[in-house]
Amino acid sequence: MHVPRHVVVDISAHGFGHVAQCSAAINACKDDFRLTVRSCSDEATLRERIHRPFDLIPYRQDQGMIMHDALRVDADATMDWYREFHSDYNAKKSRAATELEKLRPDVLFCDVPYLSLDAANLVGVPAVAMCSLNWADIFLSYCEDYKGSAKIHDEIVEAYNTANAFLQPAPSMPMDSLDNTRSISPIAFQGKADTEAIRSLAGIGDRERDATFILVGVGGFPIKNMPLESWPRLEGVYWIFPDGILQSHAFERSDFLCQSLFNSIPYIDLLAASCSIVVTKTGYGTQCEAVLNQVPSICIERLDWPEHEYLRRWHEDHGEVEFIDLTDVGTKRFESTVTELLARPWCKDAIKASGADEAADVLGRLLL
Repeated sequence: MHVPRHVVVDISAHGFGHVAQCSAAINACKDDFRLTVRSCSDEATLRERIHRPFDLIPYRQDQGMIMHDALRVDADATMDWYREFHSDYNAKKSRAATELEKLRPDVLFCDVPYLSLDAANLVGVPAVAMCSLNWADIFLSYCEDYKGSAKIHDEIVEAYNTANAFLQPAPSMPMDSLDNTRSISPIAFQGKADTEAIRSLAGIGDRERDATFILVGVGGFPIKNMPLESWPRLEGVYWIFPDGILQSHAFERSDFLCQSLFNSIPYIDLLAASCSIVVTKTGYGTQCEAVLNQVPSICIERLDWPEHEYLRRWHEDHGEVEFIDLTDVGTKRFESTVTELLARPWCKDAIKASGADEAADVLGRLLL
């Protein structure tokens, strides 16, 4: 009787980018294996993105950064969390090793918790980490001045270095503290266009066949105080917002649409099919998918986020993008940027996003 190999996948729940990267690699795997996903990410998002059956275990192994909102890290709260988490870290490693061993995996794949890598090392399970960032260096960039941060950083680095490989999909931040990194190509999903469905779900059908849709996609954390009162009105343009943004304001506009109207369409198809522009923030997932799907972007800068300069440089090289400050959103400058991008042709060469296949090949070799 054939018993399929077992892959356990651990995914950070800090935003949506980790799910996007990891799920693309899983989908690219040709091998037959049983899959268990451990994460506190939204189950609907996981099942939309991962295109094979899996068992889900709600499981939090890391915090990432504690955020005030989508753009601002709460460094004090973050340091408090890491200080408590690492106060008995060896005991946590032992418990995590016991929990992992009970699952009897053949391979651990993670994006990008570090506790499970330590656990896999303790029980002798091959492990692959993958991400465009690592929590050791992100943590230190915000918490370096706090007492005890250097020891915490070193423990996280040691955990990442136990992996057989740490795959860095382009564009990644430098990871000079790690000794097992391997660069791979970008990872992004290709969407499928269905503009008829978008118009139908928006409730406009054939009466506005030239309607333009702009997606406000700011990731897994809300941006507080979006200036909807001063938001530009442009003829024939409809704005698709996360529901929470519209629900936090006490007025309605006919050109404002809730994203939940389009829940029957995968998010990546909404991005690729509905969007003449995406308004986003610094973040791997939407920026890479916008470039792959050739969607012009307005990107709200996060100048203190360690990935920012690397994502910005790559996005400017490969996509049509304008970077703005949050204070510009809703202003005349914002309106003119939108108008200019709507008229701008896409002049960049198509990218090859083969990082998922490269990651799948690494996993496949460990499953032999």
